[in-house]
Amino acid sequence: MNARRRHLRTAACLTLVGLLACLPLAAAFGSVDEDDMVLRLSAAERALPPDRLPDLDASCAALMDEDGTLWFGRNGDDAAQIASLTKIMTAIVAADWLDASTMIEVTPEAASVGESSAGLAQGDSMTFDDALKALLTASGNDAASAIAQAAGARMLAQKGSGGDAYACEAAFVEAMNAKAAELGLENSFFANPHGLDFDAFAQGQYSCAADVATMLRAAMQIDLVRANIGFSQADITVQRDGAPVTLALENTDALLGSYPGACAAKTGYTLAAGPCAATAVNRGDGHEYYAVVLGSSSKPQRFVDSAALYDWAYANRSSLRAPISDEDIAGLAWGECVAFTVAWFMEGW
Repeated sequence: MNARRRHLRTAACLTLVGLLACLPLAAAFGSVDEDDMVLRLSAAERALPPDRLPDLDASCAALMDEDGTLWFGRNGDDAAQIASLTKIMTAIVAADWLDASTMIEVTPEAASVGESSAGLAQGDSMTFDDALKALLTASGNDAASAIAQAAGARMLAQKGSGGDAYACEAAFVEAMNAKAAELGLENSFFANPHGLDFDAFAQGQYSCAADVATMLRAAMQIDLVRANIGFSQADITVQRDGAPVTLALENTDALLGSYPGACAAKTGYTLAAGPCAATAVNRGDGHEYYAVVLGSSSKPQRFVDSAALYDWAYANRSSLRAPISDEDIAGLAWGECVAFTVAWFMEGW
């Protein structure tokens, strides 16, 4: 009896294979981007139909969770400009050297960086806590350089040397690249603390969506950074000409306060990078997600893309499984391929 069942099972499998061979592949798999990766397998390998994938405009994207699992990637390892998302790494490195109450002074060099500014003036001083808000909420290039120079001065002093503002900033940038190696970032190189990538600042810096997701995950594990990367607006106090001055800061992010669970956001834009964003969502269910989109077609679209990644994650987390070995990759790809194809066939039947 068991032998007969085995023969029947074999015959059924062969019949199924024959039916699958007769089906048009385009109809079975739909229009999927073979470069989109879902838990180490391409969308095509998983035979995911278009409605099971996030609808994205961005040229590069990544979605990571709290334990470092990369759930989704679109050209996730491709080198790209990341503009002010660089400031996430600036915050990470600075937090190794500065306390919340450390006073940061704005040098002439920091005040004159240009482009995105927190409104800091030469001679201003503020706590590192407030400087982080100027860095992460207002995306101030002035704040980035001021922080880098303050931390870099400590780095040089520890080595028994010193230097001007440029030397201090150079020491800090060296530490940024050392931290990148420590975090396992394989496709990143930093040349400044703010992310400008043109004219005098075009020095070959680059990163990728997957690396930025790893950076954001690391930043969210630092209490001081986590506490300062989730403001849609904030006020800081600087000492200016011997008197306290309040500066009102605004974040260009559109998810904070509007998308459920949004708890962190850093935006960026240059002509070379295009609109980009790195955000985090935590709905108190034990999971935290980090979405990165690079090269969106417009500034509003980067938030549409980010929301699409989160919507996809919450809709599909329970139905997708990550492979744990190369053999598992092959088996999982074939198993999901058959499952989706059979489901499609039965629905059509």
